[in-house]
Amino acid sequence: MNLKVDLPYGDKKVSVELPKDRVLFVIKPIDFPSVDDEEGEIRRAIRSPIACPKLSELVKAGQKVIIIADDLTRVTPCKRILPILIDELNAANIRDEDMKVVVALGTHRPMTNEELLERFGKEVLERVPVVNHTPRDERNLLFLGKLASGTLVWVNKEVYEADVKIALGNVIPHCYGGWAAGAKAILPGISGEITTGMVHLAGARITTDRLIGDENNPVRQEMEEAGKKVGLNMIVNTVLNGRGQIVKVFAGDMIKAHREAIREAEKIYVQEAPGEADTVIVSSYPADIDYYQAIKGLFAAYKVVKRGGTMILLTPCPEGIAQTHPVIEECGCIPSSEEVDQMAQKKKMEDLAGVACAMVHAQMKEKANLIFVSDGLTKEMCDALGVQKAESLEESVKIALKRHGNRATFGVITHSELIALVKRP
Repeated sequence: MNLKVDLPYGDKKVSVELPKDRVLFVIKPIDFPSVDDEEGEIRRAIRSPIACPKLSELVKAGQKVIIIADDLTRVTPCKRILPILIDELNAANIRDEDMKVVVALGTHRPMTNEELLERFGKEVLERVPVVNHTPRDERNLLFLGKLASGTLVWVNKEVYEADVKIALGNVIPHCYGGWAAGAKAILPGISGEITTGMVHLAGARITTDRLIGDENNPVRQEMEEAGKKVGLNMIVNTVLNGRGQIVKVFAGDMIKAHREAIREAEKIYVQEAPGEADTVIVSSYPADIDYYQAIKGLFAAYKVVKRGGTMILLTPCPEGIAQTHPVIEECGCIPSSEEVDQMAQKKKMEDLAGVACAMVHAQMKEKANLIFVSDGLTKEMCDALGVQKAESLEESVKIALKRHGNRATFGVITHSELIALVKRP
């Protein structure tokens, strides 16, 4: 008897049938109910911030306020939050013309005008300027010295010079920062390319399974140290359920409010598996735009696949491997993360964030065989990455069964932004 499992693939669903008695686990976000009144919940959080002054105490008339919002690679409900936040700032005597939204791109490509409209809404774009961060334009960056680790801190000059900085975000597991949102809006969100690259590279050198889910890991500590240097005044972070609906909103201090949000998010996104499976099928959803994002699916599967097993990544990747990080393809076939690191140092590669992704990719291949099912990643791209391409989930399952035998076990993870852990006795 077979078990039919549905996985998200972009804006549609893809199904696969697996031998029911061989399916060890199917992991998905816990189905938490959403709030009845999203607008009311957003207002409640902003008006009652955690360990932080209220807006009426934080801002003064005539001050310049910058709101940092993440880009289209994230699911933060910016279109729902921003009009309310702007209204609340108006009530605190901040005029629309004294506000600006800066899109925290990190090293991602700039958003187009059409994408800005879709993500932030016509109302916001008509009320306040919305601009892309420019991580590679030194004219728009400011050097703030070094972090304790030695990381060079270059940040968006306009953000730093604003009187008040407020950052939006959504709290989910993150492969480097432990959890997304919080001070991550500053580093890497509005940091220079070298700063972002140095932090990503440090994370890749720590190894894959030690960072995700750890709110106090070294990368998160660097993010928060940078947040303090820039003077991030307030965060507005959401916790969403698997359907993208708001479960709760947390506003306030970039560390204390963020930690409270993590406690809520853990209930939804941290799951246990009874053991490691021979083959784990994982969807990259919602990190679908390119492989630089979609690799998060492999992070989710890493701890629950047997060494020497197979990870099957289902991902649309409409923008290929990574438009802004070609080094990933250049280093894709290198067999170990140490060799990637050595090659990058020898060639003095400047794209450190891309190098970090290539190192993590190598770590994934060191543990398991990789099969990609993707419309956006061609066979040539998969060859460059040193992975096998299958035309469908059915074909990938056949390949895995041939490799591991008909009694091999399967696991399924429906979303990339999950923490899957093997249950311990």
